[in-house]
Amino acid sequence: MKSVRRTKTAIAIVISIPFIVPFLFLISTAIREPVDYMADPGGLPKSFTLANIVSAWVDADLGRALLSTLVTCVVACLVSAVAALAGAFWFRLNHGRSIDLLRWILVSGYAIPVVAWLIPVFVILANVGLTANLVIVGLINAVSALPFGLYLVHTYFQQVLTPELLEAATLDGAGVYRIFRAIAFPLSLPALASTIALVFVWTFGDLLIAATLLQGDPSVYTITLAATSLTTREDINLQGQAAAALVALLPTLVVFAVAQKALATGFGGVSDK
Repeated sequence: MKSVRRTKTAIAIVISIPFIVPFLFLISTAIREPVDYMADPGGLPKSFTLANIVSAWVDADLGRALLSTLVTCVVACLVSAVAALAGAFWFRLNHGRSIDLLRWILVSGYAIPVVAWLIPVFVILANVGLTANLVIVGLINAVSALPFGLYLVHTYFQQVLTPELLEAATLDGAGVYRIFRAIAFPLSLPALASTIALVFVWTFGDLLIAATLLQGDPSVYTITLAATSLTTREDINLQGQAAAALVALLPTLVVFAVAQKALATGFGGVSDK
């Protein structure tokens, strides 16, 4: 048993190396003094400074950009979670060839690249004056993530909302609304938490949608978009970019740490409920 556990631990360590090394390099780049970094960009840090982080925070106005990003994340998480929950519950109660086909069409929308539909959406929004709007960016991110959320919550419902459970609730006189409120919603919380956590991370790190819909108005830049302002044709400013990336990475790490148990339950399911 111990040998198997050690083997699994060793495999996990090996798999994590490609993810940990770039993260450590990012931290090293962000906290080194410019002279130290220029002398040996790929070496170990021999100095420590927070000047790069402070400079990036001020020059790119990361505080305001962080608030703008949180607005888009909250909108995206709420809309995708509510739509995914409602859609998954409806598909769980209703069956049929045409209904299953509709569900798979909606879920397969996740395979369509964002660039395939983003430009037409931008043209439509520009014509009605809805660009440079954080709520709209949040809604677009929610729509982009909705197929995955629908698939995840519906798959979870297939495991926890068994036909026997639904039949027993119906025999007890529960209508659709009561089943949703008293049974489906409480059981869906792990899957909903997983959906919200992933949508938050995807929206927080989004650059393509933000760059397309928020272009030309720095006052509503999200944090990833604001970080690009640190680079000019004359100065790439790798340390400033690394500092901004580190600031942008910390909230997502916190979300994953908090939602770790929910992610494991949401993806693993609990067939014994």
